[in-house]
Amino acid sequence: MRRYSLIALMFAAVMVLILSGCQSSIKPDQVRVSKVPKELHTFYPGDITQVDSIEMMSGSDGTKKVTTDQVLIQEWIEKVRDLEIVLDPDQEDSTGVLFHVTMFEQGKEVLYMTPTDMNHQRMQPQLELADRMSELYDAIE
Repeated sequence: MRRYSLIALMFAAVMVLILSGCQSSIKPDQVRVSKVPKELHTFYPGDITQVDSIEMMSGSDGTKKVTTDQVLIQEWIEKVRDLEIVLDPDQEDSTGVLFHVTMFEQGKEVLYMTPTDMNHQRMQPQLELADRMSELYDAIE
């Protein structure tokens, strides 16, 4: 009887250890992201005023527009550079977006954004950014 009690106790202890290991809420590959607001230009690796091309794609019909007009690009950057962006990995995936914007420097993709995504990281929706994207899309010929 004593032998069975010892085996049952050891089995219970092993099960407790296994089950407690399964309840870890932090995955090893999960990166902690601070939900502190950051200005948009801080996501650009370098000087955002060096952007020499912007490609936009409409989320509604897939139409692409590209501009290399430096005056238009710099005016748009001045409007959006200080917008506050809050990364939020817990933000639900969106099913569609208004626009995709990709910034290039000397032909190299440097920054990608949508109103709900910054460099392929989910963020809290930024309505003013969406409005500025719409203005830029309409201004590109």
